[in-house]
Amino acid sequence: MGVFSDTLIYVIATLVTVPLIGLYLVYIVAVKSTHNKLFAIKLAVDCTALLFMIAVYFIILQIWGFELIWLFILFVLLTATFFTYLHWKMYEDIHIGKIIKGVWRFQFFVFFFLYFILMIYGLISEIVTKIIVQGN
Repeated sequence: MGVFSDTLIYVIATLVTVPLIGLYLVYIVAVKSTHNKLFAIKLAVDCTALLFMIAVYFIILQIWGFELIWLFILFVLLTATFFTYLHWKMYEDIHIGKIIKGVWRFQFFVFFFLYFILMIYGLISEIVTKIIVQGN
């Protein structure tokens, strides 16, 4: 492979492994270009939600060794169903764009929270495992 493709692979791998870097970079670029912090936060959340989903998927795969992609898809669909029902009950009309944006941002917050919980759990689990193995 070429230098460009290798570099691109490393950048993507880094962003998936540490999605906070992507969140920060998008936020900084958006703030510098628009001078609107609220817009920058929303844009950063929208752009990096998928990175956090992928990161959580790989953390779960690393910690427990099983794939949960079907559960992620089911969770997104159930959330979308709930948001659609809630939106319909509140406004008696369905605005697909608002629902999709709301579901997407909700997914960001769920996976952002899961990312930190799983990172802490994985670190503690690995430390405890190393201590037990070295103790024997």
